[in-house]
Amino acid sequence: MIAYFERQPDRALSWAVKAFWHLEGHLLGEAAAIPKPYVELVISLGDGHDWSAGERATGFAGGWITPIQTGPRFSRSLGVTRFVAARLHPDAAILLFGPLPLGDGAPPVLAEDVIGPDFRALRDRLGEQSHPAARIDLLQAWLARRLPPPPAGLRVAPSEPWRAEQLSQLLGWTDRDMRRHFARIIGCSPKYWLRLHRISAVLGDPSFQQGRETLADTAAAFGFADQAHLAREFRLLAGMPPSAYQKRREAEGLDTAPTMAPRAPVFSSQAGRAVADPSHQEVMA
Repeated sequence: MIAYFERQPDRALSWAVKAFWHLEGHLLGEAAAIPKPYVELVISLGDGHDWSAGERATGFAGGWITPIQTGPRFSRSLGVTRFVAARLHPDAAILLFGPLPLGDGAPPVLAEDVIGPDFRALRDRLGEQSHPAARIDLLQAWLARRLPPPPAGLRVAPSEPWRAEQLSQLLGWTDRDMRRHFARIIGCSPKYWLRLHRISAVLGDPSFQQGRETLADTAAAFGFADQAHLAREFRLLAGMPPSAYQKRREAEGLDTAPTMAPRAPVFSSQAGRAVADPSHQEVMA
Protein backbone atom coordinates (compact mmCIF):
# COMPACT_ATOMS: atom_id res chain seq x y z
CA MET A 1 0.00 0.00 0.00
CA ILE A 2 1.35 3.41 -1.01
CA ALA A 3 0.33 6.75 0.49
CA TYR A 4 1.15 9.78 -1.67
CA PHE A 5 0.72 13.41 -0.65
CA GLU A 6 1.47 16.43 -2.85
CA ARG A 7 1.33 20.13 -2.02
CA GLN A 8 1.89 23.34 -3.90
CA PRO A 9 4.59 25.69 -2.56
CA ASP A 10 3.93 29.00 -0.89
CA ARG A 11 3.60 31.81 -3.43
CA ALA A 12 7.04 33.20 -2.59
CA LEU A 13 8.63 29.94 -3.75
CA SER A 14 6.40 29.21 -6.73
CA TRP A 15 9.00 30.56 -9.16
CA ALA A 16 11.42 27.86 -7.98
CA VAL A 17 9.30 24.91 -6.82
CA LYS A 18 6.62 23.19 -8.85
CA ALA A 19 5.45 20.99 -5.96
CA PHE A 20 6.44 19.23 -2.78
CA TRP A 21 5.55 15.58 -2.38
CA HIS A 22 5.70 12.78 0.17
CA LEU A 23 5.48 9.06 -0.59
CA GLU A 24 5.37 6.27 1.96
CA GLY A 25 4.68 2.55 1.83
CA HIS A 26 5.90 -0.67 0.25
CA LEU A 27 6.66 -0.55 -3.46
CA LEU A 28 6.23 -4.02 -4.95
CA GLY A 29 8.82 -5.06 -7.51
CA GLU A 30 10.37 -2.43 -9.74
CA ALA A 31 8.76 0.96 -10.21
CA ALA A 32 9.36 3.08 -13.29
CA ALA A 33 9.92 6.78 -12.64
CA ILE A 34 8.84 8.58 -15.81
CA PRO A 35 10.86 11.62 -16.99
CA LYS A 36 9.61 15.05 -15.98
CA PRO A 37 10.59 18.59 -17.08
CA TYR A 38 11.83 19.25 -13.55
CA VAL A 39 14.74 18.49 -11.24
CA GLU A 40 13.88 16.61 -8.07
CA LEU A 41 15.55 16.75 -4.67
CA VAL A 42 14.54 13.52 -2.95
CA ILE A 43 15.27 12.79 0.72
CA SER A 44 14.86 9.15 1.67
CA LEU A 45 13.90 8.37 5.26
CA GLY A 46 13.29 4.69 4.50
CA ASP A 47 15.40 1.63 3.82
CA GLY A 48 17.07 2.60 0.56
CA HIS A 49 16.64 1.65 -3.09
CA ASP A 50 18.37 -0.02 -5.97
CA TRP A 51 18.29 2.30 -8.99
CA SER A 52 18.76 1.31 -12.63
CA ALA A 53 18.41 2.64 -16.16
CA GLY A 54 18.14 -0.90 -17.49
CA GLU A 55 21.64 -2.04 -16.63
CA ARG A 56 23.33 -2.89 -13.35
CA ALA A 57 21.57 -1.45 -10.32
CA THR A 58 23.17 1.08 -7.96
CA GLY A 59 22.23 1.22 -4.28
CA PHE A 60 20.99 4.53 -2.90
CA ALA A 61 20.12 5.72 0.59
CA GLY A 62 19.87 9.14 2.21
CA GLY A 63 18.92 11.29 -0.74
CA TRP A 64 19.70 12.28 -4.30
CA ILE A 65 19.15 14.92 -6.97
CA THR A 66 17.55 13.70 -10.19
CA PRO A 67 18.16 15.91 -13.26
CA ILE A 68 15.92 15.94 -16.32
CA GLN A 69 15.98 12.38 -17.66
CA THR A 70 16.18 10.99 -21.20
CA GLY A 71 14.06 7.92 -20.44
CA PRO A 72 12.40 5.94 -17.65
CA ARG A 73 14.46 5.00 -14.62
CA PHE A 74 13.69 1.96 -12.50
CA SER A 75 13.96 1.48 -8.76
CA ARG A 76 13.41 -1.42 -6.39
CA SER A 77 12.69 -0.73 -2.75
CA LEU A 78 14.90 -2.48 -0.20
CA GLY A 79 12.20 -2.26 2.46
CA VAL A 80 9.97 0.60 3.55
CA THR A 81 9.87 3.56 1.18
CA ARG A 82 9.57 7.02 2.73
CA PHE A 83 10.39 9.97 0.47
CA VAL A 84 10.16 13.71 1.08
CA ALA A 85 10.85 15.68 -2.09
CA ALA A 86 10.81 19.01 -3.88
CA ARG A 87 10.10 19.19 -7.62
CA LEU A 88 12.18 22.15 -8.80
CA HIS A 89 12.14 24.23 -11.95
CA PRO A 90 15.47 23.54 -13.70
CA ASP A 91 16.79 27.11 -13.55
CA ALA A 92 16.12 27.27 -9.81
CA ALA A 93 17.89 23.93 -9.36
CA ILE A 94 21.00 25.34 -11.01
CA LEU A 95 20.94 28.31 -8.64
CA LEU A 96 20.72 25.90 -5.71
CA PHE A 97 23.06 23.14 -6.79
CA GLY A 98 25.14 24.44 -9.68
CA PRO A 99 25.31 22.67 -13.07
CA LEU A 100 23.93 19.14 -13.00
CA PRO A 101 24.82 16.26 -15.34
CA LEU A 102 22.39 15.22 -18.03
CA GLY A 103 20.14 12.39 -16.90
CA ASP A 104 21.41 10.01 -19.57
CA GLY A 105 21.33 6.79 -17.59
CA ALA A 106 24.02 7.54 -15.03
CA PRO A 107 22.89 7.22 -11.39
CA PRO A 108 21.45 10.37 -9.81
CA VAL A 109 23.75 12.71 -7.93
CA LEU A 110 24.02 12.06 -4.20
CA ALA A 111 22.48 15.02 -2.40
CA GLU A 112 25.10 15.07 0.34
CA ASP A 113 27.88 15.35 -2.27
CA VAL A 114 26.28 18.52 -3.64
CA ILE A 115 24.81 20.12 -0.51
CA GLY A 116 27.40 19.02 2.03
CA PRO A 117 26.93 18.51 5.79
CA ASP A 118 23.76 20.63 5.78
CA PHE A 119 22.00 17.82 3.95
CA ARG A 120 22.60 15.31 6.71
CA ALA A 121 21.28 17.81 9.26
CA LEU A 122 18.18 18.37 7.10
CA ARG A 123 17.55 14.64 6.78
CA ASP A 124 17.89 14.14 10.53
CA ARG A 125 15.37 16.90 11.23
CA LEU A 126 12.92 15.48 8.68
CA GLY A 127 13.21 12.09 10.33
CA GLU A 128 12.19 13.62 13.66
CA GLN A 129 8.85 14.68 12.17
CA SER A 130 6.03 12.12 12.14
CA HIS A 131 3.56 13.73 9.71
CA PRO A 132 4.00 14.30 5.94
CA ALA A 133 2.74 17.90 6.13
CA ALA A 134 5.24 18.74 8.87
CA ARG A 135 8.08 17.28 6.81
CA ILE A 136 7.07 19.34 3.81
CA ASP A 137 6.84 22.47 5.97
CA LEU A 138 10.38 21.86 7.15
CA LEU A 139 11.73 21.20 3.63
CA GLN A 140 10.02 24.33 2.32
CA ALA A 141 11.52 26.48 5.07
CA TRP A 142 14.95 25.00 4.37
CA LEU A 143 14.69 25.84 0.66
CA ALA A 144 13.40 29.34 1.39
CA ARG A 145 16.55 30.08 3.39
CA ARG A 146 18.84 28.81 0.63
CA LEU A 147 17.21 30.24 -2.49
CA PRO A 148 18.18 33.72 -3.71
CA PRO A 149 15.54 36.21 -4.88
CA PRO A 150 13.95 35.16 -8.16
CA PRO A 151 16.09 36.24 -11.12
CA ALA A 152 14.81 37.48 -14.45
CA GLY A 153 14.40 34.69 -17.00
CA LEU A 154 12.14 31.89 -18.02
CA ARG A 155 9.03 31.68 -15.85
CA VAL A 156 6.70 29.73 -18.08
CA ALA A 157 5.16 26.34 -17.29
CA PRO A 158 3.26 25.33 -20.42
CA SER A 159 -0.37 24.37 -19.89
CA GLU A 160 -1.11 23.62 -23.53
CA PRO A 161 0.70 21.76 -26.33
CA TRP A 162 2.81 24.62 -27.62
CA ARG A 163 5.51 24.27 -30.22
CA ALA A 164 9.01 25.62 -29.68
CA GLU A 165 8.47 28.49 -32.10
CA GLN A 166 5.31 29.52 -30.21
CA LEU A 167 7.24 29.50 -26.96
CA SER A 168 9.98 31.72 -28.40
CA GLN A 169 7.36 34.21 -29.61
CA LEU A 170 5.70 34.25 -26.20
CA LEU A 171 9.02 34.94 -24.47
CA GLY A 172 10.13 37.49 -27.04
CA TRP A 173 13.34 35.60 -27.87
CA THR A 174 14.83 34.53 -31.16
CA ASP A 175 15.04 30.77 -31.73
CA ARG A 176 18.81 30.98 -31.33
CA ASP A 177 18.57 32.84 -28.00
CA MET A 178 16.03 30.35 -26.72
CA ARG A 179 18.19 27.37 -27.68
CA ARG A 180 21.16 28.93 -25.92
CA HIS A 181 19.13 29.64 -22.81
CA PHE A 182 17.82 26.09 -22.65
CA ALA A 183 21.24 24.58 -23.26
CA ARG A 184 22.80 26.70 -20.50
CA ILE A 185 20.03 26.82 -17.90
CA ILE A 186 17.56 24.01 -18.53
CA GLY A 187 19.99 21.38 -19.81
CA CYS A 188 17.97 20.19 -22.80
CA SER A 189 16.43 21.50 -26.00
CA PRO A 190 13.18 23.51 -25.98
CA LYS A 191 11.45 20.81 -28.03
CA TYR A 192 12.37 18.06 -25.59
CA TRP A 193 11.33 20.21 -22.60
CA LEU A 194 7.94 20.80 -24.19
CA ARG A 195 7.57 17.08 -24.95
CA LEU A 196 8.11 16.31 -21.27
CA HIS A 197 5.53 18.93 -20.28
CA ARG A 198 2.98 17.36 -22.61
CA ILE A 199 3.55 13.85 -21.27
CA SER A 200 3.40 15.22 -17.70
CA ALA A 201 0.06 16.83 -18.50
CA VAL A 202 -1.29 13.52 -19.80
CA LEU A 203 -0.03 11.64 -16.73
CA GLY A 204 -1.68 14.17 -14.42
CA ASP A 205 -5.06 13.97 -16.16
CA PRO A 206 -7.57 12.04 -13.99
CA SER A 207 -9.49 10.84 -17.05
CA PHE A 208 -6.34 9.24 -18.43
CA GLN A 209 -5.24 7.82 -15.08
CA GLN A 210 -8.61 6.15 -14.54
CA GLY A 211 -9.19 5.14 -18.17
CA ARG A 212 -12.39 7.16 -18.45
CA GLU A 213 -11.73 8.19 -22.05
CA THR A 214 -10.22 6.51 -25.07
CA LEU A 215 -6.54 6.95 -25.90
CA ALA A 216 -7.60 8.57 -29.17
CA ASP A 217 -9.52 11.21 -27.18
CA THR A 218 -6.52 11.74 -24.89
CA ALA A 219 -4.22 12.17 -27.89
CA ALA A 220 -6.52 14.79 -29.40
CA ALA A 221 -6.96 16.66 -26.10
CA PHE A 222 -3.21 17.05 -25.56
CA GLY A 223 -2.13 17.95 -29.07
CA PHE A 224 -0.75 14.65 -30.34
CA ALA A 225 -1.20 13.97 -34.05
CA ASP A 226 -3.10 10.76 -33.30
CA GLN A 227 -3.22 7.80 -30.92
CA ALA A 228 -0.16 6.23 -32.53
CA HIS A 229 1.84 9.41 -31.85
CA LEU A 230 0.82 9.29 -28.17
CA ALA A 231 1.78 5.60 -27.97
CA ARG A 232 5.23 6.24 -29.49
CA GLU A 233 5.98 9.05 -27.07
CA PHE A 234 4.79 6.95 -24.15
CA ARG A 235 6.97 3.99 -25.10
CA LEU A 236 10.00 6.20 -25.51
CA LEU A 237 9.57 8.23 -22.31
CA ALA A 238 7.79 5.76 -20.04
CA GLY A 239 9.23 2.49 -21.31
CA MET A 240 5.75 1.01 -21.88
CA PRO A 241 2.57 1.70 -23.88
CA PRO A 242 -0.08 3.88 -22.22
CA SER A 243 -2.50 0.97 -21.81
CA ALA A 244 0.13 -1.02 -19.85
CA TYR A 245 0.76 2.01 -17.63
CA GLN A 246 -2.96 2.26 -16.82
CA LYS A 247 -3.28 -1.48 -16.11
CA ARG A 248 -0.28 -1.56 -13.76
CA ARG A 249 -1.58 1.35 -11.75
CA GLU A 250 -5.05 -0.20 -11.57
CA ALA A 251 -3.61 -3.53 -10.39
CA GLU A 252 -1.76 -1.75 -7.57
CA GLY A 253 -4.71 0.44 -6.64
CA LEU A 254 -2.46 3.46 -7.23
CA ASP A 255 -4.48 6.60 -7.91
CA THR A 256 -1.81 9.14 -7.06
CA ALA A 257 1.91 9.68 -7.86
CA PRO A 258 1.13 10.00 -11.61
CA THR A 259 4.76 9.82 -12.79
CA MET A 260 5.28 6.40 -11.23
CA ALA A 261 4.27 3.09 -12.77
CA PRO A 262 4.61 0.06 -10.47
CA ARG A 263 6.09 -3.32 -11.35
CA ALA A 264 7.85 -2.18 -14.50
CA PRO A 265 10.32 -4.93 -15.47
CA VAL A 266 14.00 -4.25 -15.99
CA PHE A 267 15.35 -6.40 -18.78
CA SER A 268 19.00 -6.67 -19.74
CA SER A 269 17.94 -5.94 -23.32
CA GLN A 270 16.99 -2.40 -22.25
CA ALA A 271 20.67 -1.53 -21.93
CA GLY A 272 20.84 -0.95 -25.67
CA ARG A 273 17.43 0.59 -26.22
CA ALA A 274 16.93 4.02 -27.70
CA VAL A 275 16.29 6.90 -25.35
CA ALA A 276 14.64 10.25 -25.93
CA ASP A 277 17.83 12.21 -26.52
CA PRO A 278 16.93 15.74 -25.38
CA SER A 279 19.26 17.36 -27.91
CA HIS A 280 18.82 15.22 -31.02
CA GLN A 281 16.02 17.27 -32.52
CA GLU A 282 18.01 20.43 -32.91
CA VAL A 283 21.58 21.65 -32.73
CA MET A 284 22.50 23.63 -29.65
CA ALA A 285 24.02 26.90 -30.79
